[in-house]
Amino acid sequence: MDFKIILAGLGGEGIIFMTRVLVEGFYQRGHPVISTETHGMAMRGGSVVSQIKIGDYQSPMICLGEADILVATSEEEVQRNLHYLKKEGLIIINTPKPGVYNIDASGLARQLGNVRGGNVVLLGFALAHFVPTIPRKPFLEVIKNLTPKRFLTINKRSFLVGWRTALRGDVS
Repeated sequence: MDFKIILAGLGGEGIIFMTRVLVEGFYQRGHPVISTETHGMAMRGGSVVSQIKIGDYQSPMICLGEADILVATSEEEVQRNLHYLKKEGLIIINTPKPGVYNIDASGLARQLGNVRGGNVVLLGFALAHFVPTIPRKPFLEVIKNLTPKRFLTINKRSFLVGWRTALRGDVS
């Protein structure tokens, strides 16, 4: 497996949590993985960007125009980070606008009662799209290990809603 992934969002939107779930989940599956994060005034809603490489790499930094996948919490974050994506790269966005790789993750999370869980829905959706053959179990295990007990059930449900939405092709 060989992927270069950019996760982009704002401080407080769960980019670091998503990064940890991806990194540890792929690592548990036996894949070499490295990552780095950039926190631009994240505590005040500034940009947070994670770069993740799955495969045999020496450095976690992704050069401009080399990312296979950009997962963004909004269309604004896509615009800020589009320069990382290769021409044939995949963009997965949390947006209510219709599109094959768009999902209203925030809306689905609110329906589940997980107001701040859009990132977990988005993560499940993204994983099911770019690696549909990989089992979800290692990622659910990481979510279990990283989530405070009071949020565990809702975070697992949120992840699974995103995953199943991608597999059904239903992006409403």
